[in-house]
Amino acid sequence: MELPVLKTEARSETGKGPAHRLRARGLIPAVCYGSQQNPVPIAVSPKELMDILHGPRGLNSLIRLQGATERTVVVQDFQRDPVERHLLHVDFLQIDESKVIRREVPIEFTGKAEGVKAGGVLQIARRSVLVEALPAQIPVKIELDVGALLIGQSIHVDQVRLPEGVKAIFERAYALCSVVAPSEEKAPVAEAAPAEGETAAAGAEGAPAAAPVEGAAAAPAKEGAAPADGKGAAPKKEGGGKKG
Repeated sequence: MELPVLKTEARSETGKGPAHRLRARGLIPAVCYGSQQNPVPIAVSPKELMDILHGPRGLNSLIRLQGATERTVVVQDFQRDPVERHLLHVDFLQIDESKVIRREVPIEFTGKAEGVKAGGVLQIARRSVLVEALPAQIPVKIELDVGALLIGQSIHVDQVRLPEGVKAIFERAYALCSVVAPSEEKAPVAEAAPAEGETAAAGAEGAPAAAPVEGAAAAPAKEGAAPADGKGAAPKKEGGGKKG
């Protein structure tokens, strides 16, 4: 199988300053690990790398490094700018094409479940599966037909049919997807009307004030309130003090 080639440059300096200078030249820092060798610091073109990763094999692409180092690798990890999302740093893992490796493979769900046709909802629990295989046998994706699923049924990882030479890695057979019944919507609770003869609570917004009981004393007027019926308060007698 012909592998895509990625050119590399040697990199002897580390730190923010050298990394900024690399990016000014259109390169990013990278490190190559594996095969019981010391990590090799290199620099690569992020554009050329993304062109490879946008191919059909995605992050599981086998890449042939050339230039500062000559080896076959896969992308093990990478860092992106949190705002602009461009690549900042890449870790490559050297592989031996004659030995199995483990990689996450994306799942493509196909078909329309019978349970969905009956009103259920398809819930996706996992969108990838960890598999073990020779590097050249790592599948591009795993197609999973959900058409036969009824409401209440699930597909687990141990039920997935994989290509020959590919094995799913798991400790417990976890669910990949399931069809569940739609949740019942709660009907709005109507506010109970007051029973016949029952008066509205005192102080309720919009409720009329209760009429005063005949003969009951009126509440004291607020400070500064105008006197009722337009009558003024009785004037004080001039010189009302006792004569000395």
